[in-house]
Amino acid sequence: MPFADKRNTGPRQNPDWTPEMLDEEGRKAGQAQAWARKARAGEFKGDPFEILSIEGSLQAYSVITTIFVAFAFGNSTARLFDLLSISDANGIVDLLQGPALAMVLASIGSSITCAVVLAPGNNRNSFVWGIKGYAAGPLAVLQLKELDSLITRGEAEELERA
Repeated sequence: MPFADKRNTGPRQNPDWTPEMLDEEGRKAGQAQAWARKARAGEFKGDPFEILSIEGSLQAYSVITTIFVAFAFGNSTARLFDLLSISDANGIVDLLQGPALAMVLASIGSSITCAVVLAPGNNRNSFVWGIKGYAAGPLAVLQLKELDSLITRGEAEELERA
């Protein structure tokens, strides 16, 4: 056998998997199956207040604010009052500008309060609550104050164990 190829060697005789590695992989597979079971059971549903949805009283405040601002600062309000034969159009517009400005400032202040102060303190999404605060004004601040602080699944499991 003078021409034997030394590069042609057989497979390694030591295994790639040790019993400890097999045990660890089995634990990981079991955890994945347990998570899938919990997900199918609906355990991981999110908080309905954490979606960017403005409904109910928050939506009503947003609509009323929009109408006030449109009538108070719109260019066609005087023309509308002329069509409706309302004589003191400028007086009504001046009267509407105060509450409209107050509502806009309240919305801006609520947005900052929700996004910077309240949402991080309750472990909630600052962006979502900033938008809700801008759209719904002080009503969003009240709603956020009433909500409990969000906890993660790990924190909830620790509380259950304790």
